[in-house]
Amino acid sequence: MNKLAAIFFGSLLLAPAKLSAAEDRRERVLNDRKEVEAAGHWIYNDLPRGFAEAARTGQPLLIVVRCVP
Repeated sequence: MNKLAAIFFGSLLLAPAKLSAAEDRRERVLNDRKEVEAAGHWIYNDLPRGFAEAARTGQPLLIVVRCVP
């Protein structure tokens, strides 16, 4: 088997592991959301409510942007 074919087939074998790792990361992010919402001191995915709360309390607003690739 030539080197290019070995790389191709090797990458096919690793693809499910990469997908599994991505799914694990996605699952951890979704679990983070549940924990944050349960704690009650963060507003998750609700900008209008966040702005209203910042105006009500006179505190600054911190926005955290996350992306699950």
